[in-house]
Amino acid sequence: MSGRSAQYSKPIANYLRVKKLQIFPVLKRLDFSGKLTWSAPAGHQWTLFFNRGQVIYGHGGVHPMRQWYRQAQTRLPEADLSYQTLQKSLVTSPTASWLDGWDYHLLHNWLSQGHLSQQALQDISTSIVADILFDVVQTGETQYQLARQPALDPSHVPIAIDETTLLPSVTDRWEAWLEGGLEAYSPNLAPVIQHPEPIRAQVSPGVYASLMQLLDGQRSLRDLAVKLGQDVLNLTQALRPYIQAGWLDLVEVADFPALGKGDPPIAAHQRPLKIACVDDSPMVCKAMGQVIRAAGYDFLSITEGAKAIPALLAQKPDLVFLDLVMPDTNGYEICSSLRKMSRFKDVPIVILSGNDGLVDQVRARLLGATDFLSKPMEPIVILSVIRKHLAPAPT
Repeated sequence: MSGRSAQYSKPIANYLRVKKLQIFPVLKRLDFSGKLTWSAPAGHQWTLFFNRGQVIYGHGGVHPMRQWYRQAQTRLPEADLSYQTLQKSLVTSPTASWLDGWDYHLLHNWLSQGHLSQQALQDISTSIVADILFDVVQTGETQYQLARQPALDPSHVPIAIDETTLLPSVTDRWEAWLEGGLEAYSPNLAPVIQHPEPIRAQVSPGVYASLMQLLDGQRSLRDLAVKLGQDVLNLTQALRPYIQAGWLDLVEVADFPALGKGDPPIAAHQRPLKIACVDDSPMVCKAMGQVIRAAGYDFLSITEGAKAIPALLAQKPDLVFLDLVMPDTNGYEICSSLRKMSRFKDVPIVILSGNDGLVDQVRARLLGATDFLSKPMEPIVILSVIRKHLAPAPT
Protein backbone atom coordinates (compact mmCIF):
# COMPACT_ATOMS: atom_id res chain seq x y z
CA MET A 1 0.00 0.00 0.00
CA SER A 2 2.84 2.39 0.81
CA GLY A 3 4.44 1.83 -2.61
CA ARG A 4 1.17 2.39 -4.34
CA SER A 5 0.56 5.64 -2.47
CA ALA A 6 3.99 6.96 -3.44
CA GLN A 7 3.07 6.55 -7.10
CA TYR A 8 -0.31 8.25 -6.75
CA SER A 9 -0.69 10.60 -9.73
CA LYS A 10 -4.01 12.29 -8.89
CA PRO A 11 -4.41 15.95 -7.77
CA ILE A 12 -2.69 16.74 -4.48
CA ALA A 13 -5.98 17.25 -2.57
CA ASN A 14 -7.13 13.76 -3.48
CA TYR A 15 -3.70 12.33 -2.70
CA LEU A 16 -3.82 13.80 0.81
CA ARG A 17 -7.18 12.13 1.39
CA VAL A 18 -5.99 8.70 0.31
CA LYS A 19 -2.78 9.21 2.28
CA LYS A 20 -4.83 8.71 5.46
CA LEU A 21 -4.72 4.99 4.71
CA GLN A 22 -0.95 4.90 5.06
CA ILE A 23 -1.40 4.55 8.81
CA PHE A 24 -2.33 0.88 8.33
CA PRO A 25 1.16 -0.46 7.50
CA VAL A 26 2.55 1.66 10.34
CA LEU A 27 0.17 0.11 12.88
CA LYS A 28 0.96 -3.32 11.47
CA ARG A 29 4.69 -2.82 12.02
CA LEU A 30 4.00 -1.62 15.58
CA ASP A 31 1.86 -4.72 16.28
CA PHE A 32 -0.76 -2.23 17.52
CA SER A 33 -3.77 -3.38 19.56
CA GLY A 34 -6.48 -0.88 20.40
CA LYS A 35 -8.62 1.77 18.74
CA LEU A 36 -7.95 4.14 15.87
CA THR A 37 -10.53 6.95 15.85
CA TRP A 38 -10.92 9.56 13.13
CA SER A 39 -12.91 12.71 13.94
CA ALA A 40 -14.41 15.28 11.57
CA PRO A 41 -15.23 18.94 12.34
CA ALA A 42 -18.92 18.14 11.86
CA GLY A 43 -18.74 15.89 14.90
CA HIS A 44 -18.76 12.46 13.24
CA GLN A 45 -16.34 9.81 14.45
CA TRP A 46 -15.20 6.54 12.94
CA THR A 47 -13.47 3.90 15.07
CA LEU A 48 -11.47 0.91 13.85
CA PHE A 49 -10.40 -1.89 16.19
CA PHE A 50 -6.98 -3.48 15.79
CA ASN A 51 -5.48 -6.58 17.33
CA ARG A 52 -1.78 -7.25 16.90
CA GLY A 53 -1.57 -4.91 13.93
CA GLN A 54 -4.60 -6.25 12.08
CA VAL A 55 -7.94 -4.47 11.77
CA ILE A 56 -10.78 -6.67 12.97
CA TYR A 57 -13.86 -4.42 13.08
CA GLY A 58 -15.16 -0.86 12.93
CA HIS A 59 -18.15 1.29 13.72
CA GLY A 60 -19.29 4.89 13.78
CA GLY A 61 -19.84 7.58 11.19
CA VAL A 62 -23.05 9.18 9.99
CA HIS A 63 -25.20 6.03 10.11
CA PRO A 64 -23.64 3.40 12.40
CA MET A 65 -26.96 1.59 12.89
CA ARG A 66 -27.96 1.64 9.23
CA GLN A 67 -24.44 0.53 8.33
CA TRP A 68 -24.63 -2.52 10.59
CA TYR A 69 -28.25 -3.33 9.87
CA ARG A 70 -27.98 -3.50 6.09
CA GLN A 71 -24.96 -5.81 6.30
CA ALA A 72 -26.58 -8.09 8.89
CA GLN A 73 -29.80 -8.17 6.88
CA THR A 74 -27.91 -9.21 3.75
CA ARG A 75 -26.00 -12.08 5.40
CA LEU A 76 -28.81 -13.15 7.76
CA PRO A 77 -31.94 -12.91 5.59
CA GLU A 78 -33.91 -15.38 7.75
CA ALA A 79 -32.96 -13.89 11.12
CA ASP A 80 -35.31 -11.84 13.28
CA LEU A 81 -33.67 -8.41 13.17
CA SER A 82 -36.55 -6.48 14.71
CA TYR A 83 -35.54 -3.78 17.14
CA GLN A 84 -36.97 -5.51 20.19
CA THR A 85 -35.24 -8.82 19.40
CA LEU A 86 -31.88 -7.12 18.86
CA GLN A 87 -32.26 -5.20 22.12
CA LYS A 88 -33.06 -8.39 24.05
CA SER A 89 -30.10 -10.16 22.46
CA LEU A 90 -27.85 -7.30 23.43
CA VAL A 91 -28.93 -7.39 27.09
CA THR A 92 -27.72 -10.99 27.37
CA SER A 93 -24.51 -10.32 25.46
CA PRO A 94 -21.30 -10.29 27.55
CA THR A 95 -18.98 -7.33 27.23
CA ALA A 96 -15.73 -8.75 28.49
CA SER A 97 -13.18 -6.78 26.47
CA TRP A 98 -12.36 -3.30 25.22
CA LEU A 99 -13.94 -4.30 21.92
CA ASP A 100 -17.13 -2.98 23.50
CA GLY A 101 -19.46 -2.26 20.59
CA TRP A 102 -22.94 -3.75 20.79
CA ASP A 103 -22.77 -4.54 17.07
CA TYR A 104 -19.66 -6.71 17.29
CA HIS A 105 -20.95 -8.52 20.37
CA LEU A 106 -24.17 -9.51 18.62
CA LEU A 107 -22.25 -10.83 15.61
CA HIS A 108 -19.78 -12.68 17.85
CA ASN A 109 -22.64 -14.28 19.80
CA TRP A 110 -24.38 -15.39 16.61
CA LEU A 111 -21.11 -16.92 15.45
CA SER A 112 -20.66 -18.86 18.70
CA GLN A 113 -24.29 -20.03 18.55
CA GLY A 114 -23.91 -21.27 14.99
CA HIS A 115 -26.31 -18.72 13.48
CA LEU A 116 -23.54 -16.95 11.56
CA SER A 117 -20.63 -18.49 9.67
CA GLN A 118 -17.09 -17.26 10.08
CA GLN A 119 -17.05 -16.24 6.42
CA ALA A 120 -20.26 -14.23 6.87
CA LEU A 121 -18.76 -12.46 9.89
CA GLN A 122 -15.66 -11.61 7.88
CA ASP A 123 -17.79 -10.33 4.98
CA ILE A 124 -19.87 -8.13 7.31
CA SER A 125 -16.79 -6.75 9.07
CA THR A 126 -14.96 -6.11 5.80
CA SER A 127 -17.95 -4.28 4.27
CA ILE A 128 -18.41 -2.09 7.33
CA VAL A 129 -14.72 -1.18 7.51
CA ALA A 130 -14.67 -0.48 3.75
CA ASP A 131 -17.61 1.93 4.12
CA ILE A 132 -15.90 3.62 7.07
CA LEU A 133 -12.63 4.07 5.17
CA PHE A 134 -14.44 5.46 2.13
CA ASP A 135 -16.21 8.03 4.33
CA VAL A 136 -12.95 8.97 6.05
CA VAL A 137 -11.28 9.45 2.64
CA GLN A 138 -14.23 11.46 1.29
CA THR A 139 -14.23 13.69 4.38
CA GLY A 140 -11.57 16.26 3.64
CA GLU A 141 -10.46 17.38 7.10
CA THR A 142 -10.06 14.74 9.80
CA GLN A 143 -7.94 14.16 12.88
CA TYR A 144 -7.08 10.80 14.38
CA GLN A 145 -6.33 9.45 17.83
CA LEU A 146 -4.85 6.14 18.93
CA ALA A 147 -5.78 4.34 22.15
CA ARG A 148 -3.56 1.36 22.84
CA GLN A 149 -5.13 -1.64 24.60
CA PRO A 150 -3.91 -5.10 25.64
CA ALA A 151 -3.99 -7.68 22.85
CA LEU A 152 -7.23 -9.63 22.76
CA ASP A 153 -7.59 -13.29 23.54
CA PRO A 154 -7.84 -15.29 20.29
CA SER A 155 -11.33 -16.49 21.26
CA HIS A 156 -12.55 -12.89 20.97
CA VAL A 157 -11.01 -12.42 17.52
CA PRO A 158 -12.37 -15.10 15.19
CA ILE A 159 -11.44 -13.13 12.06
CA ALA A 160 -9.00 -10.53 10.78
CA ILE A 161 -9.69 -8.39 7.74
CA ASP A 162 -7.37 -8.80 4.75
CA GLU A 163 -5.86 -5.34 4.36
CA THR A 164 -3.92 -6.32 1.21
CA THR A 165 -7.19 -6.36 -0.73
CA LEU A 166 -9.24 -3.95 1.42
CA LEU A 167 -7.03 -0.87 1.14
CA PRO A 168 -6.51 -1.01 -2.66
CA SER A 169 -10.25 -1.61 -3.12
CA VAL A 170 -11.09 1.52 -1.09
CA THR A 171 -8.58 3.55 -3.12
CA ASP A 172 -9.97 2.18 -6.39
CA ARG A 173 -13.53 2.96 -5.34
CA TRP A 174 -12.60 6.52 -4.37
CA GLU A 175 -10.84 7.07 -7.70
CA ALA A 176 -13.85 5.67 -9.57
CA TRP A 177 -16.13 7.90 -7.50
CA LEU A 178 -14.07 10.92 -8.55
CA GLU A 179 -13.87 9.89 -12.19
CA GLY A 180 -17.64 9.51 -12.21
CA GLY A 181 -18.05 13.12 -11.09
CA LEU A 182 -19.52 12.04 -7.75
CA GLU A 183 -17.14 13.78 -5.34
CA ALA A 184 -19.92 16.02 -3.97
CA TYR A 185 -22.31 13.09 -3.49
CA SER A 186 -22.07 11.25 -0.18
CA PRO A 187 -23.40 7.66 -0.31
CA ASN A 188 -25.02 8.43 3.06
CA LEU A 189 -27.47 10.87 1.44
CA ALA A 190 -30.96 9.75 0.45
CA PRO A 191 -32.44 10.37 -3.01
CA VAL A 192 -35.93 11.82 -3.18
CA ILE A 193 -37.99 12.59 -6.28
CA GLN A 194 -38.69 16.30 -6.83
CA HIS A 195 -40.17 16.28 -10.35
CA PRO A 196 -41.79 12.97 -11.28
CA GLU A 197 -43.24 13.73 -14.71
CA PRO A 198 -39.93 13.73 -16.69
CA ILE A 199 -39.01 10.46 -14.99
CA ARG A 200 -42.43 8.96 -15.78
CA ALA A 201 -41.88 9.78 -19.46
CA GLN A 202 -38.57 7.88 -19.57
CA VAL A 203 -39.33 4.62 -17.75
CA SER A 204 -42.02 1.94 -17.77
CA PRO A 205 -45.04 2.30 -15.45
CA GLY A 206 -43.78 -0.55 -13.25
CA VAL A 207 -40.32 0.95 -12.89
CA TYR A 208 -41.82 4.37 -12.21
CA ALA A 209 -44.04 3.02 -9.43
CA SER A 210 -41.04 1.27 -7.86
CA LEU A 211 -38.94 4.44 -8.05
CA MET A 212 -41.63 6.50 -6.35
CA GLN A 213 -41.69 4.03 -3.45
CA LEU A 214 -37.93 3.64 -3.16
CA LEU A 215 -36.81 7.22 -3.74
CA ASP A 216 -38.76 8.74 -0.88
CA GLY A 217 -35.89 10.29 1.10
CA GLN A 218 -35.96 7.53 3.74
CA ARG A 219 -33.19 5.30 2.34
CA SER A 220 -29.60 6.30 1.75
CA LEU A 221 -27.81 5.49 -1.48
CA ARG A 222 -26.05 2.67 0.35
CA ASP A 223 -29.34 1.33 1.71
CA LEU A 224 -30.84 1.36 -1.78
CA ALA A 225 -27.80 -0.32 -3.32
CA VAL A 226 -28.02 -3.22 -0.87
CA LYS A 227 -31.79 -3.48 -1.23
CA LEU A 228 -31.54 -3.57 -5.03
CA GLY A 229 -28.47 -5.80 -5.11
CA GLN A 230 -26.42 -3.17 -6.93
CA ASP A 231 -23.06 -1.53 -6.41
CA VAL A 232 -23.51 1.90 -4.82
CA LEU A 233 -21.15 3.46 -7.40
CA ASN A 234 -23.19 2.17 -10.33
CA LEU A 235 -26.46 3.16 -8.66
CA THR A 236 -25.26 6.71 -7.95
CA GLN A 237 -23.93 7.09 -11.50
CA ALA A 238 -27.30 5.94 -12.85
CA LEU A 239 -29.12 8.54 -10.72
CA ARG A 240 -26.65 11.35 -11.36
CA PRO A 241 -28.29 12.66 -14.60
CA TYR A 242 -31.63 12.92 -12.79
CA ILE A 243 -29.96 14.75 -9.89
CA GLN A 244 -28.21 17.17 -12.25
CA ALA A 245 -31.49 17.81 -14.06
CA GLY A 246 -33.16 18.67 -10.75
CA TRP A 247 -35.60 15.77 -10.98
CA LEU A 248 -34.04 14.13 -7.94
CA ASP A 249 -32.47 15.65 -4.86
CA LEU A 250 -30.13 14.15 -2.28
CA VAL A 251 -31.14 14.86 1.32
CA GLU A 252 -29.82 13.93 4.73
CA VAL A 253 -31.58 11.02 6.43
CA ALA A 254 -31.53 10.15 10.12
CA ASP A 255 -29.87 7.01 11.41
CA PHE A 256 -31.95 4.12 12.69
CA PRO A 257 -32.57 4.08 16.46
CA ALA A 258 -29.44 3.07 18.32
CA LEU A 259 -29.09 -0.10 20.36
CA GLY A 260 -27.20 -0.33 23.60
CA LYS A 261 -27.59 -0.72 27.32
CA GLY A 262 -28.83 2.52 28.77
CA ASP A 263 -29.65 3.79 25.28
CA PRO A 264 -33.33 3.02 24.71
CA PRO A 265 -35.14 4.20 21.58
CA ILE A 266 -36.99 6.83 23.56
CA ALA A 267 -35.80 9.15 26.28
CA ALA A 268 -36.93 8.96 29.88
CA HIS A 269 -40.21 10.86 29.98
CA GLN A 270 -42.78 11.19 32.73
CA ARG A 271 -45.15 9.25 30.51
CA PRO A 272 -44.53 7.05 27.47
CA LEU A 273 -44.82 8.91 24.20
CA LYS A 274 -47.99 8.04 22.30
CA ILE A 275 -48.05 7.34 18.55
CA ALA A 276 -51.29 7.24 16.58
CA CYS A 277 -51.98 5.53 13.27
CA VAL A 278 -55.02 6.59 11.25
CA ASP A 279 -55.51 4.04 8.46
CA ASP A 280 -58.59 2.23 7.21
CA SER A 281 -56.59 -1.01 6.95
CA PRO A 282 -56.66 -2.98 10.23
CA MET A 283 -53.63 -4.95 9.00
CA VAL A 284 -51.57 -1.78 8.57
CA CYS A 285 -52.52 -0.54 12.03
CA LYS A 286 -51.83 -3.94 13.61
CA ALA A 287 -48.40 -4.25 12.00
CA MET A 288 -47.44 -0.71 12.93
CA GLY A 289 -48.74 -1.19 16.46
CA GLN A 290 -46.53 -4.26 16.99
CA VAL A 291 -43.44 -2.30 15.96
CA ILE A 292 -44.28 0.81 17.97
CA ARG A 293 -45.33 -0.93 21.19
CA ALA A 294 -42.26 -3.16 21.11
CA ALA A 295 -40.11 -0.02 20.97
CA GLY A 296 -41.66 1.27 24.21
CA TYR A 297 -44.27 3.72 22.91
CA ASP A 298 -47.99 3.81 23.58
CA PHE A 299 -50.01 3.18 20.44
CA LEU A 300 -53.41 4.39 19.26
CA SER A 301 -55.09 2.67 16.30
CA ILE A 302 -57.86 4.45 14.38
CA THR A 303 -59.34 2.59 11.42
CA GLU A 304 -62.35 4.86 10.76
CA GLY A 305 -61.33 8.18 9.24
CA ALA A 306 -64.59 9.87 10.25
CA LYS A 307 -63.77 9.21 13.91
CA ALA A 308 -60.14 10.26 13.67
CA ILE A 309 -60.34 13.85 14.89
CA PRO A 310 -62.46 13.16 18.01
CA ALA A 311 -60.24 10.22 18.92
CA LEU A 312 -57.05 12.21 18.41
CA LEU A 313 -58.38 15.10 20.49
CA ALA A 314 -59.29 12.71 23.29
CA GLN A 315 -56.02 10.74 23.28
CA LYS A 316 -53.59 13.59 22.44
CA PRO A 317 -50.83 11.59 20.68
CA ASP A 318 -47.32 12.97 20.29
CA LEU A 319 -47.06 11.91 16.62
CA VAL A 320 -49.64 10.88 14.04
CA PHE A 321 -49.22 8.53 11.08
CA LEU A 322 -52.04 9.47 8.73
CA ASP A 323 -53.20 7.49 5.68
CA LEU A 324 -53.80 9.69 2.67
CA VAL A 325 -56.64 7.72 1.04
CA MET A 326 -59.58 6.38 3.07
CA PRO A 327 -63.13 5.53 2.00
CA ASP A 328 -65.03 8.01 4.17
CA THR A 329 -62.55 10.89 4.23
CA ASN A 330 -58.94 11.63 3.31
CA GLY A 331 -55.71 12.58 4.96
CA TYR A 332 -55.75 16.05 3.44
CA GLU A 333 -58.92 17.01 5.28
CA ILE A 334 -57.82 15.51 8.58
CA CYS A 335 -54.37 17.10 8.40
CA SER A 336 -55.79 20.51 7.54
CA SER A 337 -58.33 20.31 10.38
CA LEU A 338 -55.71 19.23 12.92
CA ARG A 339 -53.38 22.08 12.02
CA LYS A 340 -56.15 24.56 12.79
CA MET A 341 -56.31 23.30 16.38
CA SER A 342 -53.82 24.67 18.91
CA ARG A 343 -53.25 21.19 20.40
CA PHE A 344 -51.99 19.85 17.07
CA LYS A 345 -50.25 22.94 15.76
CA ASP A 346 -46.79 21.43 16.32
CA VAL A 347 -47.53 17.69 16.54
CA PRO A 348 -45.63 15.78 13.80
CA ILE A 349 -48.03 14.41 11.17
CA VAL A 350 -46.53 11.80 8.83
CA ILE A 351 -48.59 11.06 5.74
CA LEU A 352 -48.77 7.44 4.58
CA SER A 353 -49.45 6.80 0.92
CA GLY A 354 -49.21 4.07 -1.68
CA ASN A 355 -49.77 6.60 -4.45
CA ASP A 356 -46.95 7.52 -6.81
CA GLY A 357 -47.55 11.23 -7.36
CA LEU A 358 -45.39 14.07 -6.10
CA VAL A 359 -48.55 16.20 -6.23
CA ASP A 360 -49.85 14.28 -3.22
CA GLN A 361 -46.67 15.00 -1.29
CA VAL A 362 -46.63 18.69 -2.15
CA ARG A 363 -50.31 19.14 -1.34
CA ALA A 364 -49.93 17.31 1.97
CA ARG A 365 -47.00 19.50 2.99
CA LEU A 366 -48.88 22.64 2.03
CA LEU A 367 -51.65 21.54 4.38
CA GLY A 368 -49.16 21.09 7.22
CA ALA A 369 -47.82 17.53 6.95
CA THR A 370 -44.43 17.10 8.60
CA ASP A 371 -43.21 14.14 6.55
CA PHE A 372 -44.31 11.70 3.87
CA LEU A 373 -43.76 7.92 3.99
CA SER A 374 -44.41 5.50 1.15
CA LYS A 375 -46.10 2.15 1.66
CA PRO A 376 -45.14 -0.60 2.31
CA MET A 377 -43.21 0.53 5.38
CA GLU A 378 -40.25 -1.35 6.83
CA PRO A 379 -40.32 -1.58 10.66
CA ILE A 380 -36.88 -0.06 11.08
CA VAL A 381 -37.91 2.87 8.88
CA ILE A 382 -40.98 3.47 11.03
CA LEU A 383 -38.79 3.75 14.12
CA SER A 384 -36.33 5.94 12.26
CA VAL A 385 -39.09 8.41 11.33
CA ILE A 386 -40.36 8.48 14.92
CA ARG A 387 -36.85 9.12 16.23
CA LYS A 388 -36.36 11.84 13.64
CA HIS A 389 -39.38 13.83 14.75
CA LEU A 390 -39.49 12.99 18.47
CA ALA A 391 -35.80 13.22 19.32
CA PRO A 392 -35.41 14.47 22.91
CA ALA A 393 -34.26 18.04 23.28
CA PRO A 394 -30.64 18.53 24.31
CA THR A 395 -30.16 18.91 28.05
